Amino acid sequence: MCWTPGKKTHLARWAGAALGDREPVDHSQSGSHSELPDAEWDSRVERAARADVRQLLRRAQRYRHGRWLVGGVVAVAVALVLVLLARIGVFDGLLSGSGSSGATASATRDPAPPAALALDLSHPFANSPAAGWADGAAGIEPPPAKAVGPYTAEQVAAATRQVRDLLVASRLDRRMVVDHDPAGFLGALAPDARQRLLPLFGTGREAEAQSLVSLVAPGTRLFPAEPKVNGRMSVRAGGAGELVVHTNYVFVYAFSTDTPDKVDDLMDILVVVRAEVDYVLRTGNRWTRTSQGWWYDRAGGYAYSIACDAYRRGYLAPAFTEHAVTEPAAQDRGRYFDPNSPLPTASGCPRQ
Repeated sequence: MCWTPGKKTHLARWAGAALGDREPVDHSQSGSHSELPDAEWDSRVERAARADVRQLLRRAQRYRHGRWLVGGVVAVAVALVLVLLARIGVFDGLLSGSGSSGATASATRDPAPPAALALDLSHPFANSPAAGWADGAAGIEPPPAKAVGPYTAEQVAAATRQVRDLLVASRLDRRMVVDHDPAGFLGALAPDARQRLLPLFGTGREAEAQSLVSLVAPGTRLFPAEPKVNGRMSVRAGGAGELVVHTNYVFVYAFSTDTPDKVDDLMDILVVVRAEVDYVLRTGNRWTRTSQGWWYDRAGGYAYSIACDAYRRGYLAPAFTEHAVTEPAAQDRGRYFDPNSPLPTASGCPRQ
């Protein structure tokens, strides 16, 4: 399976909540030979050939001056018919068994379908920009600890470890991603933050939480391989009693398929999620007891190479589960794997 840098695919972005648009490919129904299906073009050529022959025959009968002229015109007409019918392949079925030239012509016009692509269950990320990334939680490394504002290096180190656990619980833990059980993630948040997010799960409101969590669509299956992860986190002081940990990571999920013959590109089975989220630790007497702990703040990012119908409902599904679509403008697909690239301003999944 190969990586094709120029192929267009599906993109949805969010800024706090998921946004996006997508348009179907418009297949032209008229135009030149290159724009028409081969069967329709052949039909048009055949009709034109028959009309030309009828015209020649009528002309021969009307203007013949002798039997030699009739015979000559008819011979020319018959020759034209044979040439035109041969060009549109009428005789291919009769000639295919008589020699190699007929078989060659048939094979050129109607090639056999390619063999199904071999999917390597243990290396689904091979040949993608994520091939060399760390697997799963190993890709989330807290920065070296140092004092920030009133917080000691030890407090900062503890905070970044906790944020790492939040990212694992929200984007990698299969209890969340596959089973859609948010308990591990919500349990790490402040009680008030937990109460705000809890109604978004299992109620049809999952799309409102997709800037914070990854949920694969029901009926789809991830490969056994861990998702690939790349990115970084940084720490700064916030307001009074606040420590802000900025996270910026790309998660790449590989999906399994029961129909590998329908997969013609690596990105048909990979889904890319870019998530930029500020997690804020609130401590001290400024905050009520139930508001102390971890909160989420600004969230931005996108999901790339997705099935838009599932994404509108808050879930991730691979591109091969939907009809082909096109993104707003051709882009280098590698940029969507880069956590340092600018967030896109356009989307490829229409609102409904």
